[in-house]
Amino acid sequence: MIEEVSRNEMLSTIHYMTEHFPYRLAGSPCEAAASRYVTERLKQYGLEVENKEFYTYNSDPMYSKVTVLEPEMEIDSLPCAHIRATKPEGEIFELIYVGNGDYAAYKDIDVTGKMVLVEVSYAPPVPEKARIAYEMGAAGIMCMNWGNDEEVICRRGLKGVWGNPTEANFHCIPEIVGVGVTRGAGLKLKQLCLEGRKVEVKVTAIADRTWSIVHQPTAILHGNGSSDEFLLVCSHLDAWKPGVTCNATGNATTLEICRILSKHRQELDRDVYFVFWDGHEVAEAAGSTWFVDNNWDNLNKHCVCYMHIDSTGVKETELYEIKASEELLGFAKKNINDVLPELELRAMALKKIGDQSFMGIGVSSITQRKSFTKEYMEHAHGATLGWWNHTIEDGEDKCDPVALEEDTRATLKVLYDLATAKLLPYDFSDKISVFRANVQKVADKFGDHMDFTDLQDNLKTVEHQVNEIQAMKEGLSNEQAKLYNEFVKMVARQITNVTMTCADKYSQDSYGYTSLSYPIPLFADFDRLVKLDPASLEYGLIKTQLVKNKNRINDALYIISQFAEVVRKLLT
Repeated sequence: MIEEVSRNEMLSTIHYMTEHFPYRLAGSPCEAAASRYVTERLKQYGLEVENKEFYTYNSDPMYSKVTVLEPEMEIDSLPCAHIRATKPEGEIFELIYVGNGDYAAYKDIDVTGKMVLVEVSYAPPVPEKARIAYEMGAAGIMCMNWGNDEEVICRRGLKGVWGNPTEANFHCIPEIVGVGVTRGAGLKLKQLCLEGRKVEVKVTAIADRTWSIVHQPTAILHGNGSSDEFLLVCSHLDAWKPGVTCNATGNATTLEICRILSKHRQELDRDVYFVFWDGHEVAEAAGSTWFVDNNWDNLNKHCVCYMHIDSTGVKETELYEIKASEELLGFAKKNINDVLPELELRAMALKKIGDQSFMGIGVSSITQRKSFTKEYMEHAHGATLGWWNHTIEDGEDKCDPVALEEDTRATLKVLYDLATAKLLPYDFSDKISVFRANVQKVADKFGDHMDFTDLQDNLKTVEHQVNEIQAMKEGLSNEQAKLYNEFVKMVARQITNVTMTCADKYSQDSYGYTSLSYPIPLFADFDRLVKLDPASLEYGLIKTQLVKNKNRINDALYIISQFAEVVRKLLT
């Protein structure tokens, strides 16, 4: 089946989208036209199709101007989205260099009322840099591009809230001025700051914040009806101009997979849902979050895997990269070794990136594509998606047709195998043992502040129960296989929620939220707790929340344990 992948078909899609829908800003006429095009393509493949329409909290970055007052010079810039707009005549800020913009970068630095200069990277991502800057009292943020000497500026969004805001988190959107500049200009300003000179910049940055209607093509490819489960396969439709590798290539891959699977629908035991997310770039995963909120029950009961397809077929990529939920990592690695055995493989546990709006609900996920070597990315100062990403240079020349075909073949194989597998290929052995080891480390380090005995005991019990049931999967009848699948889905739902999120299961952590980088995010605040006087108000507040977080984990383990007892008896 993977031999049916047509390189020419995908290149034709990419060219057509670039030619006819070059600036697919969410809520724009160009985005609406692109959504109609994709909808018609999906209908041609015989799917059940609807072009969903809904409101999202959006932003249109319009204009910026940056002038350095001493030494006087004007530098090229672009406004970031979701910023506090300056006065039309501009505002003057003192500029302070803060490196990568994480919490450690602000040690002994007062940025109150000032503009911080940060280097773009994924440590942390730009929205988290903006959130931290605002928390530290900064009035503005200037992002110098990654890459090297390319005179380009990357489009950025600073929303700081994942999905549409609510009354509870609207205040978390940073009230901060934001602009992007080239790396060359940023390095000059960085040098002035490091020389100890007072650097002042006059900045005009205009962008709006408003609710706007967006469109989201959604389709169901019905399989043979033998299962009520489904896969969710998605790529984001909205894009900065011209948006070839982010994400016309991903759209082309998704449409090609849809075309081929539709011809083999009678072989598919599970349905496949295809959605082209809108509000990915500016509105911060608004489309996928809206989908979770408005399809919660169906996702919770029936979705077995979410596949996000983004930036496939990128030139100069040399190895294959997998980011997957740990329970699917072994399965995903085997598939790549089968399809592209000649490529070096880099595989890691998936974190909350891109449109991964499914951590709270606990749907297992895979995202994969050809990627750059570590040396290539280090040379480009962290440009994981190419120095041209989100710039006007992201044209058709940045697409590698061979890599595009390889990406599509590999992803098609993974999805076909998932759609036809009698037993879901989840394996929790490593996930739970790593979880238990991380709890042990927390207990060793912070045991004087909290008793972890109950959590450790519960984890040992669950690890034994889950491994015991996984060992029983061979030779199961069809009815037993269904029960087994229900069990492993439930385990994924519970463990993902308490190991990969801080927000509750119905909410979303912000993009790049610092606590998510901890082995157990719900225990991240122990680092703050141990620095405080146990008699202080802040210590008491943090300790109370940490106790609640431990209870949340124990509750998830109890649910798994109770279900495991029932399932074990029914399978024996």
